[in-house]
This record gives sequence, structure tokens and C-alpha cells, in this order.
Amino acid sequence: MQNDRFDAIPIPKELNDIVKAGIQEGIRQRKRLHRHKSLLRYGAIAAALLLLLCAGTLLVSNPSMAAKLPIIGRIFSMVQEKVSYKGDYNKDAEIYRQDDSSQTQDKNMTHSSGSMPKEQDKTSQENPLVQTSNGLTITVSEANCSTQALYLALCIENEEAFPADFIKTKNMDGYILDYDMLYLKTNSYYDVPGLTKKERPSGLEYGYSTPYYIEGEFVDDHTFTGIIRVSLDQDLKSSSLFQEGNTEQLPSQFTYYLEISDIYADLLQYEEIQIRDRETNELITFQDAIKKRYPGTWNFAIDITMNKEGTQIVKVNKTNDKGIGIASVEKTDFEIKADIILPGGAQPYDYVVIICDADGKPLQSQGENAEIYSVYGRNTDTVHVYVCDYIKYMDELNGDGQKIANGALFDTEVNFNK
Repeated sequence: MQNDRFDAIPIPKELNDIVKAGIQEGIRQRKRLHRHKSLLRYGAIAAALLLLLCAGTLLVSNPSMAAKLPIIGRIFSMVQEKVSYKGDYNKDAEIYRQDDSSQTQDKNMTHSSGSMPKEQDKTSQENPLVQTSNGLTITVSEANCSTQALYLALCIENEEAFPADFIKTKNMDGYILDYDMLYLKTNSYYDVPGLTKKERPSGLEYGYSTPYYIEGEFVDDHTFTGIIRVSLDQDLKSSSLFQEGNTEQLPSQFTYYLEISDIYADLLQYEEIQIRDRETNELITFQDAIKKRYPGTWNFAIDITMNKEGTQIVKVNKTNDKGIGIASVEKTDFEIKADIILPGGAQPYDYVVIICDADGKPLQSQGENAEIYSVYGRNTDTVHVYVCDYIKYMDELNGDGQKIANGALFDTEVNFNK
């Protein structure tokens, strides 16, 4: 599950109530806290820097040339291998906006320079997927959607320079991730019954999943490009569409609404926060990073076409003599998951589902749900699926394919036909 890198990321203050509740819940239920902890892992920044290096002396002598670098419409190809949720998202992606480096005066272009030209302001008014508020212009550039998740490529341009503290890959000593992050305060919903704005009132505080961060790279100190992962699977399970045993899916075409009201990140300055545990009355003290915020209004209605052709579902429906097993395994072009079977009265957080590739090596988690795994760069024509006791997995088996195979409560092999 690769939790080792998560601890390097300061917890955003916008989620303070959630953090406090998580700490208190962790005191009472250690297993549940660890199981649902967000896993923000590997990733990097490089492609945009490579472009700058190729430009070399020309860019140094003429900084305005940076505005001509093609970014919009190419964000997936720039950062898809460097975020924690890797994938070939540029393949068959929907491209909403496209830069043309040979036509820099075209009104349909956005720019990566520090200043915001009047031409771009006009574009922002004309194109609903380019919006400016409080000095920040956000462009929804591309999308790729599987049956499990939606991936959105965004460019965020700032009239003023972003603080150097935001670019932790360059400026934070001991920072062990290879990519940078911006936190988001958002509300999200769909034009689908059960998932409308009325039925999903305000995201996280009501228990609904919603994008609250974006991973990517700073092309320069005014421009951030990144990818948001939206868990369609989690959104469906939080809706009235979902019932136990129901395999309801979103339609092939739908509109996804993303409302952003704040963009922020940690400065390299900290303040002391104290909370009191309600059960023990003990004061808990921790260091919380000070934030730099960019509040504003960016409301997008994004037409999505889901690619269902890349989805393969294998029915397993097998259990051991204790009623523990796997119902089915679903694989898309980007991720794979297995649905667990448990006996009556068993708690899901007492178990963990592990999936290993054809070589018996554990796959890495994809996104926030620890049991949705990435297929990027791995042979998953055949996979090995294991159900393990959670505590035993964390204490003894974690990361070792052979130990997982020997210590699992249940295992099965699943073959996918191309």
C-alpha cells in the first residue's frame, strides 16, 4: 500500500475538522483509520523542464518565448507518468482545448507566461472550460474516463507568481515525492439521478467523495499543470443509485460538474494546533503548515464520454470454508479492483484485498482507495487475488508477494482475455 510517502505530505487546513475527527477515530479504531487513509504516492516533475532545457539559451535571452510552449491539450502526455495515479491517459483522450505554438495570437490559446493577456480574458468569457477568477485562470484541457474513474487534465495560471514554497520538489529540503500538489475546495455532481447537486449537497463534510487535490508539475512559477482523479466507483456507492449487489453504472455519456472555490497549498511555515480527545480529555498537539489561499469561483460543466470498451469483468464467486472470497474482478485500461465476499457479521475493515501481477508482485494502489490498483507498466493479463487479515497484512505480509501468497485467507487466479 506504500504508506511510507504519505507522511511527508502536510495535512491541508481546509480539512481540519476531518483531520481532528480522523485523529480521534484513530485513537478508537486503529484499523479503520489506516484502511481509509488517502495514499498519495509516487510521481514526478520533468516533461515541462525538458522543454525548457531544449529551448536553452533562446528562452534565457527572450523569456516571453515561454508563452509559446504548447501546454493546453498536451497535459496528459506531460505528467501522466509522474503523478501517483499513472496511466496512458493521452490515448483516446477527449481534448477540449488545444494550443497551437505556431499561432500564438489565436484567441483559442491560453498562455504559460506570468502575465494574463487581454486575449485570454476574452477566451475565458467565450469558452466555459476556461475561467478566470481572482487572478487565476483554470483551463480544463483534456479528459479520459473509464468505468471506474474519471481523469481530468487542468492548467492553472496565476497573474502573480506562485510562492516558491508551493514548488516543494525544488525548494523543500527532505521532500520525498517527485510531484507537486495543489489542494482544492470543491463541490462535484452529475446530471444523473442520485448524483445531482441536490443529492450531493457539499462533498466531504457530508461523506461524499469530491476532488480535494490535484497532482502535477509547475511549468514555471506562474503555471501549474496537473491531473485530477475522480473516483466514479466511490461516487456511485455514495448515491441512491447504489444498493448492495447492484452493479449500476453511469451512462456512457454524462455531464460532470466541478465547482472550485479555493486553491491553496502549504507554505514552509508551521503553526501549533491542539485538539482535545473527547474520550480521554487528553490534549493532542501537532504542527500544521500555514496555507496560502486563492479563493475564487470556477464552475465547470464538462461533457464526458466513458470508454467502456477497455473494461473487462471476470466473475469468480468463490469462497473458502469460512465464507471469505471474491465475487468478481474488474479491470480497465488504468486500474483493477476485486469485490470481496464476507460472511454475515464480518466487518470489511478487518480484511484487505491484495492483487498481484502475473509475476506475483503486488500492484500499487491507484488513487485514494487502497484496494483499487494501478495496471500501468505491469503484466495483468493474469492476476493473483488475495484476501488477507488486515492486521496480519500490515504487521507481517505488506509488500512481499510470496508472504502474501502464503499468509492469505483466500486466493484465486484470474485470467483476462484480450
